[in-house]
Amino acid sequence: MTDERYSISEVARGFGLPVSTLRYYDDLGVLPAAGRRGNVRQYGRAELRRLALVQRLHHRGMVGLADTAALVADGPAADAPPARAVLAASIETIKNRVADLRHAQELLEHLLTCPTADPVRECTYLRAELDEAVEQALAALRR
Repeated sequence: MTDERYSISEVARGFGLPVSTLRYYDDLGVLPAAGRRGNVRQYGRAELRRLALVQRLHHRGMVGLADTAALVADGPAADAPPARAVLAASIETIKNRVADLRHAQELLEHLLTCPTADPVRECTYLRAELDEAVEQALAALRR
C-alpha cells in the first residue's frame, strides 16, 4: 500500500473544513502536515486518521481543543493531565450539557403548550425561572 499524499485544500474539502483550520491545527501541533511540496502542506493516511480523531473528539463537542491536543499528541507532555483524567472530565462536562439541554427542551415544550396568549412574555412558569436567575445573579454580586 502506498502512502498517497493529499494537499491541504484536498483534505479541507474532503473533511468539510476551512483550510485555515488545518493551518491552525498545524500551528498548534494538533495535526502537523506530513511534509510539503513547495509551500503546500501535504497529508498522508496517518495524518488523515489523526484528523478524523480530532473531528470526533473536538468538533463533535466531546473534548476541548487543548485537551484534544493533549490526547492526540505523539508523546505525553510533562504538564498534561493523564488521558483518562481528560476523558473522565469530558464525560462530566457532557453529562452537564445533556442535563442543560434536557431542561431547555422541557422549558420549550412547556412554552409551546402554555395556555397564555404570549407564552414568552406571559408564562408564569418562565417568569419564575427568570426571577430565580435574576436572584442568583444579584446574590453573586453581593458576595
